[in-house]
Amino acid sequence: MKAVKDKNDFLSLISNPETRVFNKVDLQGFTGVNTLDEREQYIAEELYKKDVLRKVRKGANIGYKTYPQKKKL
Repeated sequence: MKAVKDKNDFLSLISNPETRVFNKVDLQGFTGVNTLDEREQYIAEELYKKDVLRKVRKGANIGYKTYPQKKKL
């Protein structure tokens, strides 16, 4: 289990498989839908529905990005 901030700066608990996908998207900055396997696509879509990931279009590619986890004071 891991606690991450969602779109509205609330903490959300995500499971270990969700954490793997979240970390992958976070490390790459932008992860295209085509680079994920079927299981990771399903998990990423569930994280998108929970407002933990955001879906963005970069040129002709559609993919996922994380919401900022840190805020500037």
